[in-house]
Amino acid sequence: QFLHSGLHEERCEWFTIHVPTDNEAKQELYDYSYYDENGIKDSFVHMSFHEDTFRVLEWHLFNSINAECDLLINMYEDEIAEQEFLPRILEITNAAIRNSDDPVFINTAEEFRDLVIKAIEYGTCVGFYF
Repeated sequence: QFLHSGLHEERCEWFTIHVPTDNEAKQELYDYSYYDENGIKDSFVHMSFHEDTFRVLEWHLFNSINAECDLLINMYEDEIAEQEFLPRILEITNAAIRNSDDPVFINTAEEFRDLVIKAIEYGTCVGFYF
């Protein structure tokens, strides 16, 4: 993916958060086999965004999740939030949304919250692949 920026092009990385819809897909997440010839497999719900959006999420949400849940969500490591952490992640996300007046953050955090809710419903996890 390339975006034109002034007189030069910058490479823009996609950051993706995956939620497997069942235990078979959860194993595929662990095995890094969540793509097929058509892109991300249908057995996953996901959201994708660029680095600028990641930075907003990191500052307003991921740093709190990391501290509260002893996780390492950052752009240099892959991380999986298991089912046991999801209720707390949902609480942290809801609080961050309530306490923000940044519409970009709120929209993105609401999309993330929807993924966490789905992971809870599916009994799976949330995979952060940056």
